[in-house]
Order: sequence, then structure tokens, then C-alpha cells
Amino acid sequence: MERTAFRTLLTLLFAFLFHNVQAGEFYNKEEIQTRLESMECIVKPRYNTTVENYIKGYLAHDAYKAKLILSRSVTFFPIFEKYLEEHNLPEDLKYLSVLESALNPKAVSRVGATGLWQFMKDTGAGYGLQINSRIDERSCPNRSTMAAMEYMANAYERFNSWELAIASYNCGAGNVRKAILRSGGKTDYWEISKYLPRETRNFVPAFLGAAYMVQYHHLHQVTPKYCHLDYQLTESELIYNEISFETIAAIAGIPVTVVDTLNPAYKKGYIPANDYGNWLVLPRRTMQAVRDYIQLLHPDKGPASELPPLPELVEEANYSPNDYYYKTYYTTLEGDRLKALGKLFSCSGYNLKVWNNLTVNQLRRGQELLVWFPKEIKRYQPFSEKIAALPAKSRTPKKVENIRALAPKINPIEPIKLTPISVNEQPNLPFTALTSSAAEQKLAREQKEKKLDLQKMKAWVGEKRFFKKKKD
Repeated sequence: MERTAFRTLLTLLFAFLFHNVQAGEFYNKEEIQTRLESMECIVKPRYNTTVENYIKGYLAHDAYKAKLILSRSVTFFPIFEKYLEEHNLPEDLKYLSVLESALNPKAVSRVGATGLWQFMKDTGAGYGLQINSRIDERSCPNRSTMAAMEYMANAYERFNSWELAIASYNCGAGNVRKAILRSGGKTDYWEISKYLPRETRNFVPAFLGAAYMVQYHHLHQVTPKYCHLDYQLTESELIYNEISFETIAAIAGIPVTVVDTLNPAYKKGYIPANDYGNWLVLPRRTMQAVRDYIQLLHPDKGPASELPPLPELVEEANYSPNDYYYKTYYTTLEGDRLKALGKLFSCSGYNLKVWNNLTVNQLRRGQELLVWFPKEIKRYQPFSEKIAALPAKSRTPKKVENIRALAPKINPIEPIKLTPISVNEQPNLPFTALTSSAAEQKLAREQKEKKLDLQKMKAWVGEKRFFKKKKD
């Protein structure tokens, strides 16, 4: 017994020494302090011992956790950014979910707070989240994010300070107001933090640590293994009728585990009926197949169509999601921005940042960006027409050339005649074709060319059209 206790003590001592040596080797205080204090963030960066400990925790002592968070970020940050933009809120607020749940939608705290944004049951219900035996929308990436954004918008309007708004998310607006009163009316977070509840005093330093980790992990030998593209390029749709995960998986041609992973709010393996709609999240390349199925099941006009038999479920062993995608390249123009390019390429700015190992949001002219596209948008029987994001010839890596002078256009594929299509009177399909668009217009402005002939344009920014090869 004594020998075992001694061995355990010795193991703990060596582990402690190892972590401290490791932290010392990777941690250059002056360099990190300079980087932190120049970091763009809604919270004014301030370097102190508490912030330092959080940075060390993410990037040295618990690098595994940092890798796990970063691997989840490619699934959830694009969803967060969508709602942040809709609420006119800064993108940095996505780091709040890193603190709250480590981006785990099924995280449950010791006091019962649940989901990506860690809502308590009563608070979640107050923001309209369904919580019952079949569904817990605190774990729904869409509904919980909407609720969190509503809270943060109200908190910032109340305190006019992102530091205080973030603190109030942890301890409540009432406790922040009490801290302001006890400090004599001061409204600087760093001055009133000592009057906040103990667990909230380190919340803003933790936010800074999380922001630093996400932005600069690559400088500290923390290399995440990002999830496959079916978890990165997703789409959300409101579903009004009950439908099981197995049916969705069969229609979409993906394993049931993928449906379950992307839809953590549902407890019973199905989406319950709801007159207001429940959110379904799927790989973007598969969502049109579910729309097809629902149109057959509940047509807008006329009786329901006779449904063909469901396909067999895809087994995990036969599922190779990255085989459904191809890559191409885009060369940036003056004034290009990640967010705008993300909209053009039907992804998010964060996707582009991860795919290209970018460390800043700014792009320089002539920079080559890798972009992933689905090879085809899946349809459900009896719809036989296949939709490709680009024709088959483009499915090998090819550069998107920026041809200037008299022929301003971007052509990522071999010359081919393209024509717009409308499938079953559903023109608003979920992908934008990669053709000439914003870049074409920019080139024309730069060269002061005459107004481009609209008939020759393949697509305009924001339009959601598909193109197919003309039949010979």
C-alpha cells in the first residue's frame, strides 16, 4: 500500500514537472504579450497572470482540449457567424461558446446548464426554447444560437460594453449592476471585476484566452484534425412534420450517425411535428433530396405522390464523405473579403480561413485560395435530373484564372456552354454556381470597361442558380 502511494505521488510529481517544462519551452511571454495586445477583439486585450494561465492551459497543459475545440469549430462557427451577421453583432462573440461548452452541443454543467450556449432550463424556456421529453433546443445549434444572440444584443444595449455584456452572460445582468453600484458607479470591467461573483471574475480573461487560442494555435504546434467535409459544409432547414433519423439518412444517402451528430437536440431518433418548424441540419449536398421527399409527401397542390421505396441505409464502413467533394482554386482581387467570398462560394469565411491555413482575415491581391465544392447535389427519386455545382470536367483541381484586359471573366473549367435550369419549378436551390460574378464586375470597374452585357453573365452575386451542360 505504501509502495503504491509512493509510486502514485512520484507519477504526479513527474507529470507536474513535465507540464511546467513543456509550458516553459513553448511560452515566450514577451512575444505572446505583444501578439495578444495587438489582437483584434471586441474585448480590449489586456495581458495579466490570469490571461496567461488560460493561454497556457489551452496551448500547453491541455492541448488535446484545444484540438477538440478547433475540430468542432468548423461545424459550429459557420452557423454562429450566420446569426451574428443577422443580429448585426461582432463575430468574436462565437468565442463565448468555447468558454461555455467547449463547442459540445450536449454539454451539461454541474448545475444543469445545457448545450452550446449553456442555458439553464428556465432561462432557455424564457427565450422560447422547447425543452421536453422529445427535444431540448438548448442543444439545437440554430435555435440556441438565436437565443444567445438575442441575450447578447440586449446585454450590450444595457451596458454599452462587451466586457460587461460577456460577464452578464455568466452571472446575470443583476449581478453586474450590483458590481457597478458597489464600485461607486464605475463601468470598466477590470475595475469592477473584484465585485463580481467569484466564478465570473475570470470570465473575460478566459474569453481572451479562447480568442488567442483560436487565432494563434498554429504558432504553438497545436494542429487540430478537422472533421470531414460533410460536417463542414452543412445547411439548415425547418421541418414541420414528424420524420425519423433513419428515413432522413436513407433519403440523404448518409449513415444515421451523421444525422444524429448534426442534430443533437432530438432525444428519440426523430424530429417531432411542429407547426412552427424544427431545425434539421444536414450536409449541404444532401438537403435537396430531403426537400424532394417532402414535396412528394406533402405537395403544395394536388394529392400526395406515390413514394418509391426508401434506399438502403448507408453503413459507416461504406461511407467516404470526402469522396463527394472536389477542390478548385481562386486568385483574389483587390478588395476581396473572406465573408463576401464565402457567400460567393456557398461556404463561410471561416471555412475559407481553415482550408487555407489563414491566420488573419485580411486578403492580399493575387492570393491563391483553395475552395471545396460538392461534386453533385443529391436528389431523391423520382427526380432524375442531377445537379452539379460545376460540370464533371471541373472535378479535378484547376485554378480559377483572373483574365484581365478585354475579356474580364473567371473560368474555373474548360470552355463549356452553360445554361440555367429550373428543376421542378424550384429555382432557389441551395448552391451558387462558381462562374463569373463579383470578380467579373470588379475587373470591369478596374478597367473602366463599358457596362457588361447581362446576357453574357453566368451569374450575379447572391443569385442561387445551377447550371448544367447543354445537350449536344
